[in-house]
Amino acid sequence: MSVLGRPFISRFCVTCIKKSMPSVATARFSGKLAHNNKDVEDSLTAIPEPIPGMIQSAVLKKYSAPLVIENIPAPKNLKPNEVLIDVNYCACNGPDVLLSENSYKSELNPPLVLGFELAGKLIQVGPEAEKTGYKVGDKVVALNKERFSGFAEQCVVEVGDIWKLPSSVKSIDAVTLLANYMTALIGFENCGALEEHDTTLINVGLRGAGLAAVDVATNVYRAKAIAICASEETATMVREEKGAFAAFKYSEKKLIKQIEEIAGELDIKGIFEGDDGERFKKMLNCFTNIYQTKTLSKDMLRDDNFATVVQYLSREGKVVIAGIAETKDESQADNKESGFSVTGINLREYRKNNRELYRQAGEDALSYFEEGLIKPSCSLIAGLYKINDAMKAVIDKKSCGKVVIDLKDKDAKLVTKT
Repeated sequence: MSVLGRPFISRFCVTCIKKSMPSVATARFSGKLAHNNKDVEDSLTAIPEPIPGMIQSAVLKKYSAPLVIENIPAPKNLKPNEVLIDVNYCACNGPDVLLSENSYKSELNPPLVLGFELAGKLIQVGPEAEKTGYKVGDKVVALNKERFSGFAEQCVVEVGDIWKLPSSVKSIDAVTLLANYMTALIGFENCGALEEHDTTLINVGLRGAGLAAVDVATNVYRAKAIAICASEETATMVREEKGAFAAFKYSEKKLIKQIEEIAGELDIKGIFEGDDGERFKKMLNCFTNIYQTKTLSKDMLRDDNFATVVQYLSREGKVVIAGIAETKDESQADNKESGFSVTGINLREYRKNNRELYRQAGEDALSYFEEGLIKPSCSLIAGLYKINDAMKAVIDKKSCGKVVIDLKDKDAKLVTKT
């Protein structure tokens, strides 16, 4: 099982860290996203023929515009700690959409290539990377959260941001794995101290880290997961595919009653009674308030709003609340008086401040997948030339799982992965 650390957890508080990230082109993706079909069509009619010595990529030329397919110079002159990846697949994640609209904290600006979660083969290896055991031909998966640039046939990545794939793991599976599962693993291990037979209430939202959290809680920790979801479709997936103890679509009027009924089945009594119960409600609101905001879509596409909070009930032990939450400064200030705070877990911060934990979380995610304990969800796949359709699918919430871009079959239409 995991070897991630388990630090001491104070009585009513838990949490982690926060921050964000950043690189070529796409349609408008908010409520108005890509509904200007002419813009999308125009961007796709100009796909250039491949040019020897150059690579094709999808470039963000300006914010809130369709991504454009371009031939760009192939990467050269690697630094000693860098590798060059021949990209097979790149996940299309929420931060890609947010960055394309300038709604994501990043130092990157157009023109740039988006895409940070990718898988492929090493075609160049810097000397420092070679010393760590990597060689040309290795299959790897990468999190390029500082640079992005994954929506291209080749991508330069620092060696500390790649993981070698076991021979039994396919690239199409690996590219859906790291970002969400590393977040969930760090949240439960380092912040929630989840243990076997614990009860955890997970705010899944639409997909992403919340969906991974149910998978990890249920199938790695063997905990009892109760899932709150944004749709009936996601709730069904959580029950049938991830094995959650219970899952239901969020309803403000029914929420408390639903949780009380499920708690009764688990012999957890009086979960909302007394001071502990009031605190528990306040904690719960920090997670479920996300369903009531006008910026629902954008909040659920962020990658720094997965949090865990431990509630120690006076008679019944502890309940871990986890998942997507509001993590704005104002909400943190409001809740500190109640003895807890909610801060989103951000992998970039762990990469910077706790590299050992960051690396171990990636190793654990791959190991659990290889053992068959977890199963990441990939719902849609499209070729590079259909990148704007894929971006729109993310913002339109057309998938309960990952949306993946195929860099080899670039003409492939957006289809459901079987």
